[in-house]
Amino acid sequence: MESPIFQRIRQYLKLKRLSIAELADTLNMKPSTLGCKLNGSRELDIDTLEGIIGKFPLLSAEWLLRGTEPMERTDIAPDPELKAVCIDQAKEIYRLKQRIAELEEPKKEHA
Repeated sequence: MESPIFQRIRQYLKLKRLSIAELADTLNMKPSTLGCKLNGSRELDIDTLEGIIGKFPLLSAEWLLRGTEPMERTDIAPDPELKAVCIDQAKEIYRLKQRIAELEEPKKEHA
C-alpha cells in the first residue's frame, strides 16, 4: 500500500498540474530517482521532503506529513514586490481594455 505522504505529494502535484519529471527538475534530481522515492522502492529522505517544502512555500508541511488541513498555508504574508507587480499589471489590463473599447466604437458606428 502506498504511503499517505506519497499520496499527498501526488495529490499536490495534480493540483499544481506538475509531473514527477517536472518536480524532479525543480529539485535538481533525476526523474527516475524521484519516481523510485515516490513509489516506495527507495527511501524518501528528509532532504527530498525539505526540497519539496522549500520549492513550494505555500505547501503546508503539516498537511504533507500528517494530512491535517489545509493543504496550503494561509499564514504567509504576501510579497510586497509581487503585490506591486500585480497592481501594475491590473492597471495595464484596465488601460488596454479601455483602449480596445475606444477602437471598437468606430466599428459599431459604421455597422
